[in-house]
Amino acid sequence: DIWNQKQWEQFKETYPWLDCKDRKLGCLDCSAAKTIGVFKEQGISLANEWCSYSVEASGNESRNIKLASLRIKIKKHVDSKAHGIAHKIQDQRKANVLGKTIEAISGVVDQASEAVFRTAYYLAKNNCPFSNHENLIELQNSRYSTTGIVNHIAKEMWKNLVKSLVSSSSKLAVLIDESTTLSRKATLIVYLKAPVEGESPIFMFLDLVELEYQRAEGVVSALIECLQNAGFTDCYLQENWVSFVSDGASVMLGRNSGVATRLCLKYPQLFTWHCTNHRLELAVADAIDEVTTVNHFKAFMEKLHNTYSQSNKNEWELHEALAEVGSQILCIGRILDVRWVASSFRTVQTVWMSFGALYKHFENASSDALRNGKERQTYMGLAARLASLEFLCDLVLMYDVLYEVANLSRASGSFYDHSQTIRVLASFKDSPVDKCKEAIKAKDLEEFKSITLKPNPKLNCINIGQLLQSLVNNMEECLSNGDDILADFSILDSSRWPSNPSIHYGEGQVKRLCRRFSLNTKQKNPNSEPEDLKPLMVCMQTFPCSTAECERGFSLMNNIATDKRAVLSVSNIANLMLINMNG
Repeated sequence: DIWNQKQWEQFKETYPWLDCKDRKLGCLDCSAAKTIGVFKEQGISLANEWCSYSVEASGNESRNIKLASLRIKIKKHVDSKAHGIAHKIQDQRKANVLGKTIEAISGVVDQASEAVFRTAYYLAKNNCPFSNHENLIELQNSRYSTTGIVNHIAKEMWKNLVKSLVSSSSKLAVLIDESTTLSRKATLIVYLKAPVEGESPIFMFLDLVELEYQRAEGVVSALIECLQNAGFTDCYLQENWVSFVSDGASVMLGRNSGVATRLCLKYPQLFTWHCTNHRLELAVADAIDEVTTVNHFKAFMEKLHNTYSQSNKNEWELHEALAEVGSQILCIGRILDVRWVASSFRTVQTVWMSFGALYKHFENASSDALRNGKERQTYMGLAARLASLEFLCDLVLMYDVLYEVANLSRASGSFYDHSQTIRVLASFKDSPVDKCKEAIKAKDLEEFKSITLKPNPKLNCINIGQLLQSLVNNMEECLSNGDDILADFSILDSSRWPSNPSIHYGEGQVKRLCRRFSLNTKQKNPNSEPEDLKPLMVCMQTFPCSTAECERGFSLMNNIATDKRAVLSVSNIANLMLINMNG
């Protein structure tokens, strides 16, 4: 009633905090602040009349007197210390000082958390003890927090991996094998082979599961639970789980109630396969059992292994002898035992390459006055056996045979690789290869690597024809496919096509495969790989032939769960393996 519009606008421009309600004045800053909080001082408080919009002109005198009283009140309020504090509080709110401070603190916390996570990841990736965590970062975190972080990282990696496979409906192969940890816990290792993001199928470690029961039903239950916990639904497995591979243990491949049989009852489209490397090992073992003269060679190689593995002095003396003759220092292991053929070949190759150094060491040891008479006689016998014509012939034969078989073992990426190796082994009967030619020449000269060779009538050479024929027969028996699915898959190998295939060549096989594995059944020109056959080609590539990846996984498990870390739980070992292999 006192101010006109123009006067109100002038006052408002001069005092931006000024406001009006119900014809009474108030202060925007004071009403918003309500209290001066931590800025409170003795005798200073916000004026209630300005906070509650109760300021009005004093008295009932003339308009000029009322205008003067309002000016005095405004001037008095704007000069008050309480109003200044309220105004300062509002400026800070507009500047969001607290929010920016919190944001800065959050940034520091995020950086610290990132450092903690990266450190935990480093420990897992490099198989370091969790107790090293405190020494690697300047934060107070115990090894139990590191365990939690590693578990979280592994779970997220697991989740992303499975999500990628499920979202793309990738065909899936599962490989399993059993082993025991250092703490005597029975475990089941689970690997997958599948295409990721449209790329070629690759092997992926999934989990290490502790087995409560090692019978077939216990293994099946643990495997299905592992796949479902990972995120694979039963519907997805029914449509996309195409292959299962394991070793030849009866609990795995027993015809009546083995793991493979039980899985096929639940997933009828599943193709089961006995690991090619295990089949090859069985074939070699059966051939060795049939050819008894191999036992003499095996016993001598075992003697060499024991000589150097059980005595540091002997090993050191061999290294000196190797250095003298300029040979490479290699390890002499066991042969033709439970390990795969490639390990046996490495030992035979070591003896071949270190032949001169071994003889020199045996000769020196046999005349070493520091050794007792029994030891000297032992080394004299070893030297005589090594320098015999019969041993050299056996060594060369086993070298050539194991070389071919080891190459097959290392390159068993196809269901059909063995046929060429069998033909090569059969050809050894009539056409000797390089190493055999060297032995024939040494036999004629009675000298090899400057060592005089002598015949030993007490020794019988391995019958070359018998060993090769036995090996060929057992490999044909153990490695034969005998499965219609593999015959159908061979249609996709263009190297096996006839020179002039008909327009309908392979159509029936392709349709059977597509129906079994839920793929498109259309087919076009068989002389190329048309677009709609690519899913079938990828499906075929998904089928693993060997459980070698599982064996590599167990090697990593043993590297992680060492003597000093034997108390690690199976779940923690699994998380560390997942980060180490898939990270």
